Amino acid sequence: MWGKSKHRIWNVLWVGVFLGILAGCSQSNISWTHYQGAFVESSFPIPEEVKDMDTIINNSKMNYVRYELPGIESSTLPEAYMQEIKNWGWKQQQESIGESNTNFVFIQGDRTLQLVLQKNYLTVIVPDKSSRAPIAEATINP
Repeated sequence: MWGKSKHRIWNVLWVGVFLGILAGCSQSNISWTHYQGAFVESSFPIPEEVKDMDTIINNSKMNYVRYELPGIESSTLPEAYMQEIKNWGWKQQQESIGESNTNFVFIQGDRTLQLVLQKNYLTVIVPDKSSRAPIAEATINP
């Protein structure tokens, strides 16, 4: 009798461990409550849930970084995130750029930044001030 009960306890424990691992690996819900500065612009907030930086490019016209952010859709920015961006001193210059409505431009003083949403990715693009990169020209003077 103790053997069957012990076997059930182990089964329940293994199922619990498996579900815990599964839940941790498939985090698709972003809290939108804790932020850190973006790699290419430390004064711009990025959710702490970001995974590894996928791409970092520094060239004469722009710097950008693409973050893996499981669960983000490529349609719009959550209201909580928009509020946090404002709290960090950034203003949205345009509602969105292009037909896909997944590109957003923000300004803070003399700095301009473009945020691009893709399914499970968030890209932050910062044009070089002296070069007037094409994205900045297209977005600053609509």
